[in-house]
Amino acid sequence: MTILLLKLSLCWAFFALLYHWLLRHETFFKANRAYLIGTALFGILVAVWPAEQLPAPVYESGLPMIELPAVTVGMQEIEVVSSNWEQTDYLWLLYWAGFALALARMLWGLLKIVQMAVRGRSKRLEDGCLLISTDEAKVPFSFFKWVFVPDADEISAQSQQLMLAHERAHAHGWHSLDVLLMECLGVVFWFHPLAHWYRRSLRTVHEYLADAVAARQSDRKQYGLLLIEQSQSGMPVAFANHFFQSPLKQRLMMLTKKASAPVRAIKFGLVAPAALLFLSLFRQAPAIAQVVDEKHLEFVRQLEARGWETLDTVVTFDPNTYQETVRIVRNNAAPQKDADGKLVYQYSEILPYYPGGQDAMIRFLQENLRYPELAKQNKVEGIVEVSFVVDETGSVIRPYGQINMPNDAKRSLIDEAVRVVQSMPKWTPAQHKGKAVRCTMQLPVLFSLASLSDKSVDAQPEFPGGMEGLMKYLGEQIKYPEEAKKANAEGMILVQFLVKEDGSLDQVKQVEGAQIAHPALLTEAIRVVKAMPNWKPAVKDGKVVKTTFTLPIKFKL
Repeated sequence: MTILLLKLSLCWAFFALLYHWLLRHETFFKANRAYLIGTALFGILVAVWPAEQLPAPVYESGLPMIELPAVTVGMQEIEVVSSNWEQTDYLWLLYWAGFALALARMLWGLLKIVQMAVRGRSKRLEDGCLLISTDEAKVPFSFFKWVFVPDADEISAQSQQLMLAHERAHAHGWHSLDVLLMECLGVVFWFHPLAHWYRRSLRTVHEYLADAVAARQSDRKQYGLLLIEQSQSGMPVAFANHFFQSPLKQRLMMLTKKASAPVRAIKFGLVAPAALLFLSLFRQAPAIAQVVDEKHLEFVRQLEARGWETLDTVVTFDPNTYQETVRIVRNNAAPQKDADGKLVYQYSEILPYYPGGQDAMIRFLQENLRYPELAKQNKVEGIVEVSFVVDETGSVIRPYGQINMPNDAKRSLIDEAVRVVQSMPKWTPAQHKGKAVRCTMQLPVLFSLASLSDKSVDAQPEFPGGMEGLMKYLGEQIKYPEEAKKANAEGMILVQFLVKEDGSLDQVKQVEGAQIAHPALLTEAIRVVKAMPNWKPAVKDGKVVKTTFTLPIKFKL
């Protein structure tokens, strides 16, 4: 959303400055009207137009499933999870409140116009317009083919004719359609100052157009005096085209201004190259590197031999694995057929998405997972690897779990993990070649008995930025140890630490009894955890408390 708004703002700001500096003083009113409408819509098109993207790098060779962040389940089960709103949640709340108010304003304006039309006295004119007389209208205005005029005896017949000519020009020019469009933009982008600038600028151009038509029916000086007289009229009705709408000084200047020379219309020639420039800039893929480290070529060849497709593009590899540059590879293995004959993808162009993202999924699992009593009594811990399929409708189907050295107590962990995954709400399904498809997912769930207290806390400790912030931090800081690479060592490291009342971390160590594939992996995991910034501490009965946290970090070549 931030990128979308940035693109929109840059595009609108450029065209607004171009209009302000070069076009607003010209008398090409019809062209200016087209310019304002066209560039407003073009900015939205550029913002939502999908950028050319390189295929995402694959960080794990031979990865059969898409892996989700690990979830830890411990003795400190959360019976009632406090509402931990992120900053973005408050921003969205503010946006929808403003949206509702802007929409209510627009609908109220429409309702007022309809009420006036129903209560007023109407008369069909020869050009198809409906003339509506009402004492509710303080100034003449129009809405599509409805022309509203006040019941006022003090206005001379000639002045009424000029006002009527002005409003009929609005009606025949379909200016209300422009107003409706800009009002809708103002509702969606109520917070954006340039959306309101477009609305005001277009209304001003409407008045120039209508003034030009009405002034041809009388002396320009007389028409200007009429504008001055009506400048003190009552409050106009929102959402309509009014006889007196825009700044008086600007309208009088344009009324007396000499028509712009046709050659000055060459300024509009800047629009096309500017539009092409924005399209090309916002569709560029990320910058690419230029070299490939020779020592990775054998790795690439092995991937190709396993059915991976090598792309010609070279990019910087993600810092959570190698630091050098390698070719991007993409899993090109054919999808497998399900029991009902439908294809199940291990890789798709757009991956399944849990409603609300990773943080929402973690909260759902924490709220619903319970440590099985049998496992508690036998002091059994472990990681359950839950595999499942997200089908075309977003439903979770066929979840199953695996754990090392299963026994009855460990099977209770599998049953609990599978139960909760099965109860997940619908996901946004994966997309492949524009169609919703089935996709295999994998979720590691860690059951740990580590706890400083048998009592639950009201809110668990949290890394700054939540789960997404934690994943980003680990991706940027972890470096795969060279010794582990040479030994082809990989696996899950369970790091346990104490989150103190001030959010600092202490007693960082490996979970007792957990196996490790290589000592260098444990050293790296502990190094990264110790370097973490302060966490948001746990809360119990409204007070911050210290608590133990277990973090699974997976290393895979």
